[in-house]
Amino acid sequence: MTKNYKNGQLMKFLTIIGAVVGLVYLILRLTNVGNQYQVLPIDVGIDIVVNFIIGLVVVILTFWVALKPNNPIPFHWIVLLIFAILLIIFVDIIAGVLVLIAFLIGLIEDL
Repeated sequence: MTKNYKNGQLMKFLTIIGAVVGLVYLILRLTNVGNQYQVLPIDVGIDIVVNFIIGLVVVILTFWVALKPNNPIPFHWIVLLIFAILLIIFVDIIAGVLVLIAFLIGLIEDL
């Protein structure tokens, strides 16, 4: 099932930028740059590492969808919606919104 979108390059660009923003945010959150003076208890530290690993997997899969479309994961608007929701939950809302805009472009083209 290969779907070619008229604005496919824009959708890929937004997806890649969303993944890059997500990766930068994950690294900043892991290094605790925003909260330099906050001492984290052990439980919160483990939670941050687990969220980092899950977020990193989501970011890598988002890159994979945009850079190798239809290779293992199809480049389709439904897949972009799923990755946008996962990015919002595990990474950051800004990264998810960028992929959500790519989803909306694909949805509008499909209608």
